[in-house]
Amino acid sequence: MQVEERLIATGGFSVETGQQAMAHLLQLEDKPSAVFACNDLLAIGAIRAARVAGMQLPNELSVVGFDNTILATLIDPPLTTIAQPIQEIGRRAVDLLVEEIKGEKVLKQRVVLLPELVIRNSCTSYNKQ
Repeated sequence: MQVEERLIATGGFSVETGQQAMAHLLQLEDKPSAVFACNDLLAIGAIRAARVAGMQLPNELSVVGFDNTILATLIDPPLTTIAQPIQEIGRRAVDLLVEEIKGEKVLKQRVVLLPELVIRNSCTSYNKQ
């Protein structure tokens, strides 16, 4: 599957930027039916723009964010988002830093931690009948 560049919006990481980007996408002839935002603030902006355009969420537009901030639970509808294992990220970072300071480890390493999809009401089910 090829990605259509016209469907990718870039810019800042704020609610306002998300609202502007979504407003632009909603002006396209083939409006998107789903949006993934790289943080929850952008996703909230996308929801605001969709509401201004009179769209029903999630029936006409599904929105997914990334970060699982407290704001994801406060917006209506609550935001489906991807949660990062923040505590584990912090613990691993401290462990690596302590090892570096003690001179125990000098090699760089890549640590991969699994995120979690937190399903809320901003997204409709793909298999919805």
